[in-house]
Amino acid sequence: MADFLQLWLGRHGEADDPDTAPTDFDRQLTSFGRNQVAQMTRWLLMRVEAPELILHSPLVRARQTAEVIAGEISGGVVVMKESLLAPGFSTVALLNRLKNAGVNRVVCIGHQPDIGRSLAEMTGGVHAAIPPGTLAGIEFQGATAVDTGMLRWLADPSWFAG
Repeated sequence: MADFLQLWLGRHGEADDPDTAPTDFDRQLTSFGRNQVAQMTRWLLMRVEAPELILHSPLVRARQTAEVIAGEISGGVVVMKESLLAPGFSTVALLNRLKNAGVNRVVCIGHQPDIGRSLAEMTGGVHAAIPPGTLAGIEFQGATAVDTGMLRWLADPSWFAG
């Protein structure tokens, strides 16, 4: 169990219109979304330590977002599909997974409204509407549990041209 956890909690980057994919599961990132996520990741890596693990929901756009983030990390990072991040996920179940991850710096990529709800539950804040590509930096010291996380930063992809 980690006594300290730095979590990048985020929503996948901008994805294709739902009408252009055979299913919601198959929606892909747009090139604009890919570029924004890559630029934001480079900017963040100049300011915070690189993650050791990236977990993503089973949906294609979340996997692609995780791969873009991983591609910006020199030296590599482990990227894993995590079914706990599928739409409708439980914050408590995710926090239990993170307690046993064996690392201190993790990225979790999922979907709205779950990411906004989970951010609020982790930090004791209010539910937030999280735009595509947004990442929140949450720190846990001691217990990795609901209401114990501290929001350290919030990075909005609109800051980056794409």
